[in-house]
Amino acid sequence: MKILTPLLFLMLLASCSDSNKNSPSGPESIVELELVDSLVIDELSPLAMDDYSPENGQYLIKGNKSRKLYLVDDKGTITTEYDILNDGPNGLGANGAFGYRFLDKDRWVAQSPFNGYHIFNLQGKKIKTVPHNTDGLFRITIYSTRTTFTPYIKNGVPYIVGEEPNSFDPAKNDPNKNDPTFYQNVRTVYNYNLDTEENELLETFPETWGPRQRQSYVGASLPFVAYNRIKEELAVLPVKGNQLFVYDFTDSVPAIKYEVELHHRFRPEEIPAFDPNDDPNRSDYPEFSDLRILGEHILVGFHTKIPKDILRQLRAKNEQYYNLPEYKTALAQYSKPYYLLVKDGQQVGIIDKFPVSGSLNFTDVNGYLYINDNLAPEVERDYNVFYKLRIKE
Repeated sequence: MKILTPLLFLMLLASCSDSNKNSPSGPESIVELELVDSLVIDELSPLAMDDYSPENGQYLIKGNKSRKLYLVDDKGTITTEYDILNDGPNGLGANGAFGYRFLDKDRWVAQSPFNGYHIFNLQGKKIKTVPHNTDGLFRITIYSTRTTFTPYIKNGVPYIVGEEPNSFDPAKNDPNKNDPTFYQNVRTVYNYNLDTEENELLETFPETWGPRQRQSYVGASLPFVAYNRIKEELAVLPVKGNQLFVYDFTDSVPAIKYEVELHHRFRPEEIPAFDPNDDPNRSDYPEFSDLRILGEHILVGFHTKIPKDILRQLRAKNEQYYNLPEYKTALAQYSKPYYLLVKDGQQVGIIDKFPVSGSLNFTDVNGYLYINDNLAPEVERDYNVFYKLRIKE
C-alpha cells in the first residue's frame, strides 16, 4: 500500500496535467451554467418572454402565435391579461406587436408592425401612440424569442434605442450591387425620442469594422444592437467578421469605448467572398445571430450550419430538401447554438451548451438567462416553463 499510493498520486497528477492541456483557457475557456429556478405559468398555449422589470419583479410574456400579452409576477402567476388585440382606444390592432418592453416600472411599450409605438400603463390603459420612425415598410423580420428595441429614460425623457431595417430604401442602396460604400451610407441603429418624436440614426457599421476599413463588400446583413440601461452602454455587432463594438452612451452621442475581438473554434477568421448569385440560406458561414445584455456581461450568439457539401447532396435529392427527413437529421447534427461572453471590453469565455432543454429566450440585468422549453418541448404539457440559469461560480 505504501508503494502504490505515490504511484497513484503521480498518475492522478499526470491525468490532471493532460486534462488542463486539453482544456481551453482565456477567451475560449468553457463557462458552465447552473439551474437556479424555473418560472412555471399555468397557460396552455406556448409563451415567450419579452422583458423583466427588476423594479417591480414582473415579466412581460406573450403568446408565441397569438401575440396576446400577459403581465406575470415572479411566482408565475398571471396578474393581468391585456385586452389589446383590437382596434379600440386601448388596442394595437389584431396583429398585436413585434415585441413588448418595459419603459420603467409603471409603463411598457409595444412595437406594432404597422402603426408605431404604443405606451401603456401596467393596468393596460394606453397613454400615448408614437408614429413609426421610418418613411416606408420595405422588409419585416419577426423574432420569436428576441426583441429589437430597448426603451429607457434619460434625464426624465423617454427614448427607444434599437434596430430598424426600414431606415433605408433598398432601391437607393441596393444590397446586391457589391458596393462597399453601402456600409458608409446605411444606418439602421436608431435613438428615438418618444416625447419630441425626433429620430436620430446612429453609426451602424463602425469605421474600424474590417470590411468597411478594407472597402470590401461582404453582403447586406445588418448588425444587432443591445443596450445596457444601467451602464448606459450600447453594443453593436456586425453579423460577419469577429468584432463587437461597445459605445459609451452617457452623452447625447455614443462614443466608442471598446472594440472586442471575438474568438470561437467554430467561427473562421476570414469572411467568405460575396457572390450575389449565392443563396445566403445555403451558406455554411456561421453569422452571428444574437446579442444580449447579461448582467455585467454581453452575450454574443451564433449557430453552426449544415456543411455546404451535405446541403448540396440534399438539394440533389429534392429542391424542397427542407422537408426531407435527412435534412432534419442533418439540422439536428450540425446546427447548434454557441455563445461568447464579453466583460469590460474582453472576451472572457464561451458557453457551449445549456444544462436544460430549450433555447435561449431572455437575459436580464441581474445576470440570469431564461431558457424557453415551450415552443418545441421535449414532453407535451399543459403549462409553460422558463428555466432560470446563471453562470456557475
